[in-house]
Amino acid sequence: KRKMNMKYSIYLLLVISIRIICLWKPHSNNETEKFENKHRPFESFYFQRSYPEMVYDINAYNQSLNQIKEQFEHQKISRLGNSGLLSDWKQEGPTNIGGRLNAIEVHPANPNIIFTGSAAGGIYKTNDAGATWTSIGNDFSQLAISDITIASSNHNVIYVATGDHNISGLPHVGNGIYKSTDGGVTWKHKGLSQQSIISKIVIDPTNENIVYAATMGMPFVRNLKRGVYKSTDGGNSWTKIHVASNQAGAIDLVVDPFNSQVLYYASWDRIRNNQESVAYGPNTKIWKTIDGGNSWNQLNNGLPTAKTSRIGLAISQKTPNLVFAIIVDQNFDLEGIYKSTDAGNSWNKLNTTGLDPNFMGGFGWYFGQIRVSPFNDNHISLLGVEMQSSFDGGASWSQTVPNWWTYEVHADEHDMVHIDANTVLLATDGGLYKSTNLMTTWTDIDEIPNSQIYRVALSPHTNGVYTGGLQDNGTTSGNASMINQWSREYGGDGFQALFDPLDPTLRYFETQNGNLVYSLSGSLNSFNQGIDPNDRTNWDMPIIMSNFSSDVLYTGTYRIYKHTNAPFGTWQPISSDLTDGIIFGSNFHNISALAQSPINSQYLYAGTSDGNVWVTKNDGLFWTEVTSGLPDRYVTTVAGSYVNQNTVYVTHSGYKYNDNTPHIHRSDNHGNSWYSIAGDLPNIAINRLLIHE
Repeated sequence: KRKMNMKYSIYLLLVISIRIICLWKPHSNNETEKFENKHRPFESFYFQRSYPEMVYDINAYNQSLNQIKEQFEHQKISRLGNSGLLSDWKQEGPTNIGGRLNAIEVHPANPNIIFTGSAAGGIYKTNDAGATWTSIGNDFSQLAISDITIASSNHNVIYVATGDHNISGLPHVGNGIYKSTDGGVTWKHKGLSQQSIISKIVIDPTNENIVYAATMGMPFVRNLKRGVYKSTDGGNSWTKIHVASNQAGAIDLVVDPFNSQVLYYASWDRIRNNQESVAYGPNTKIWKTIDGGNSWNQLNNGLPTAKTSRIGLAISQKTPNLVFAIIVDQNFDLEGIYKSTDAGNSWNKLNTTGLDPNFMGGFGWYFGQIRVSPFNDNHISLLGVEMQSSFDGGASWSQTVPNWWTYEVHADEHDMVHIDANTVLLATDGGLYKSTNLMTTWTDIDEIPNSQIYRVALSPHTNGVYTGGLQDNGTTSGNASMINQWSREYGGDGFQALFDPLDPTLRYFETQNGNLVYSLSGSLNSFNQGIDPNDRTNWDMPIIMSNFSSDVLYTGTYRIYKHTNAPFGTWQPISSDLTDGIIFGSNFHNISALAQSPINSQYLYAGTSDGNVWVTKNDGLFWTEVTSGLPDRYVTTVAGSYVNQNTVYVTHSGYKYNDNTPHIHRSDNHGNSWYSIAGDLPNIAINRLLIHE
C-alpha cells in the first residue's frame, strides 16, 4: 500500500489538442445515427471547452496557447539549471498505428521526399520514401493541417494550410498560413488567421509569389471572412477575391495547368456549433475565373440545381479544358460524378456502374474528394470509406482498396497523390499507404507517431509497458522497445484500460459511449451487464478500480454504478441522476469525472459535464452536491488526497476571452468550501490532474 506520510505534489497535464474522429459504423440504416457518431469526438472535445457558452471562444483559446508558449520560453531562459525542464521526452510509440492524415505533398523533383499533414498532429517529412519520418513545424500554435503545397517554380517554397477542412462536428480550427523558403527547415506565419480553416492553397505555376487560398472560415458563426483569397507578394498580404455567402466557404480550388489565370473553386454551405449543423445548402456551387480572380462566374450547365453538400474538384494535367467534379447530396451520399471537356461551360454526369453506392457511408461531407491521374486521364479515383476507381474514364468502377475491416488499408480516405503511372500514396484516418502496382496491393509506410490518444494505463505486471486508448484505432499496448510493433488489444475508439493488479490475465477495455469488455486469459466478454443501455453516457465514460479491492469497480452514466464481484455479476446503481437533466441534449449531461479517496474507501467523488460536483461519505448511500464556489464549467477531474481524507481537488475545462477564471480548486473540508490553487497557470483547459503520493 502507499505510504501516507510521503510528500506529494500535483502534476497538471495540460493536453491542448487531441481527440478526433470516431469509429464508423458500417451498414447502419440510420443516417442520423451515422451523422452524429462521426461528430461525437469533436462535440466531446469542444463541449468541454465551451460549456456553458454554446459557441466555442476561439479568441480565448488562441490567447491561452500564446500565453503558454510565452511562459514556457521564459521558463527555459530563467531556469537553465532545471534539468527536468530541459530534459527531452522519450517517445514510446506507437508508430505502426497511424492517426488521421488530411494531406500529402510529394517533392516534384524527388519522390522520396514526402510531406504529410495530420488532422491534429502537425507535419511530418520523410527523405527516404517513408522508411523514417521527422516532425517539422512543431512551433505552430495550431497543428491541424489541411493542405501542403510546394511551388513548382521553386521547390524550396512550401505553403501550409492550418485547420481541419473536413469540419467534423466542432473541428480543429487553424491560425492561417505558414510558409517555408528553405524546404521546410524554418517557417514564417503568413496571415489569414481570422479565416480559421484554410482548405486549399494553390501557387501560380509560373510565379511563386502569386498564391491563392480557399478558406472555409470560422465554422461556428456566419460571417464574410470566408471565401477565396489572393496574394501577389508571397503571402505577405492577402485580398479577398470571392465569397459565395456568409455561411459558404471555399472547400476546394484548382488552377488550370495550361493557363494560370484560370481557376475553379467549390463553395460549401457549412456551419457547425453546439446548436446548429448545416452541411448542405443553396450556395454549394462551382465557380470559375479566367482573369486570376478579378471576376468569377458560377457554372451551371449540366450541374445539379437542387441544394447539395460538399463538392470536390480535379483538373487534367494532360488535356486542356478537362475538369472533373464529385458532388455529395443532401443525404450525404453520392449525388453524382461530373465531367467537363470544355473548361466548365457544360457538364456530363458519368456512369456509376460497379460503384458501391455506400462507399461514402452516409457521411460524404467528410470526404468529397476526386482525383485524376496526371499520367492518365482515364484513371479517376473517388475518396470515401473505401476508395472507388475507374480505369476507363468513368465507364465502369471498382473498389481499389481492401475491405476496411481487414485493416490492410484503414477506412476513410482524405487525400491521394500519384507519384507515377503505377505508384500512388493514400492518406486515411489510420495513416499513409502506398501502392506500386496501380492499387492492386498496398503497404503501410507512415511510421508516424500521430495516434490520437484519449487515455493511458501502465501495466503493473510488465515493467514499462503502456496501454493506450486511441481515437478510431482501438486499444493498443507497447513501449519504445517495440515502437513500430504495438499490439492491437481491442477495436473501436479506445478509452480507459484497467489492469487487475493480482491477476495478469484479467484486463478491462472501453470503447465509445461506455461500451465495456473484459479480457480474461485472452477471451473477450461484455462487461455492461446491469447498466441501463438507455442511460446517457459520456463519449469517454469514466471507469475506475477501487484502491482497496480489485473486485470493486465504479463507473458513471448520468448516475454512478458499482460492481462488487468484477468481472462476474452485474453493475448496480448507487446514485440518482447527478446532472442537471436534459437541457442541451442527451449528449451533454453525464458523469465526466469519478474518483475514490485513496485513504477512505467510503469516500467517492463525481463530476459532471454540466458543472456539478458531488461527494459521498458512505460509498454511495447518500450523495451531497458541493458545487457552490466552483466555476460553472465541464468537470474534468476529481481527486482525493493521499494525506488528508477530507482534502479533494477538482479541475474544470473551458475558455472565455479576457476571463482569468481559475480552473483548479482544492477543498480541505470535503467540498464545503473551495479555494483556487491555479496560481500563475494560464486560462487553459486542464484535462487531467494527477497526484504524486
